[in-house]
Amino acid sequence: MAQEKKEAYEKIVFIDILKAIACLCVLIGHVINGMIKDGMEISESLRMINTYVYLFHVPCFFFASGYLYANKRLDTWHAYLQFTRKKLVTLAVPYFACSIAYILFSSIMSADMHTAYAVSAIVELWRMPVAQYWYLYALFEMFLLVPMIELLLPGLDKKWILLFFVGSALLIRSNVDSVTYVISYTCFFCLGICFNRADLLNRRYIRSMNPYKLLVSGLSVSMIVYLLYQWTVAIDIFTPDINAGLKCLTRLALVVTIVVISTAVSRMNNKVNKALIWLSQYSLYIYLFHTWFTGSLRIILRKTGITNDWVQTACGIALGLAGSLTAAMIIHKVPFLRVWIEPLQVVGKKER
Repeated sequence: MAQEKKEAYEKIVFIDILKAIACLCVLIGHVINGMIKDGMEISESLRMINTYVYLFHVPCFFFASGYLYANKRLDTWHAYLQFTRKKLVTLAVPYFACSIAYILFSSIMSADMHTAYAVSAIVELWRMPVAQYWYLYALFEMFLLVPMIELLLPGLDKKWILLFFVGSALLIRSNVDSVTYVISYTCFFCLGICFNRADLLNRRYIRSMNPYKLLVSGLSVSMIVYLLYQWTVAIDIFTPDINAGLKCLTRLALVVTIVVISTAVSRMNNKVNKALIWLSQYSLYIYLFHTWFTGSLRIILRKTGITNDWVQTACGIALGLAGSLTAAMIIHKVPFLRVWIEPLQVVGKKER
């Protein structure tokens, strides 16, 4: 019994650590990418870091969502509709609230932002997400689609659903954003489902491995996969479709390595473990708000003549993290504000 409780706890901790790592990588990627889009001089090291984190950071979030979804059993259409309504509130409220606020902020700061949105973009949000908020839009699509497939084809092995979406990501291209999200990212959601239901991370050969050896193995394989991908890009001998397929396979491989790394860290009892677990409770806020702070700071530093890429990166990460955490702590204390980010947390407390 004690062993079962320990394993259940490690499953939760592993997801928390995965979200925290992915969130930090999103922050790092957006800081560096913001400088690149602004036309600033960036060292090759930062460009490589940027390319690396962009390959897996958001896919890791989809993996985590799929992994947690796998714990649910939607056996009837009534349960599916209840689940969908709940996800609609959970995802649509912060999606529209944050997107509208970002568009209004962007329209005011349009002269200084590399990606500015007109106020008219608000009426198109139902089909055209802005900034990083596309993640909430895409996640809702997955919560609509994957349970529907499971209900329509109850006897279908989950691995076939995963292979279907991997094949779609490899072979199908679309210029429609809402379709692109489903094609490109649902495979990571399904990968999380398969990992959970097959209990892959609890297999003997993984569980018996020393967590530090598991961490080194995950990091080593991650670097090898990334360098191989960079090599295929550098030699430039493949067609665009083949390159897109290789990118998809690289992303899948990197997500698995980050999952292994998160599993290793979840089994350690050190400061890094505790810091990531603490940070994970604010991962949604960091994801939603970090660009407000990183973008503003980049503009301020640039106007004051501070254009060193490493200084910009360090300051951007520090303020993006500190600003988002401060915003989260303030919002948590004001129900009127929190209801726009975590509506069920506020409504649920009132109902109880």
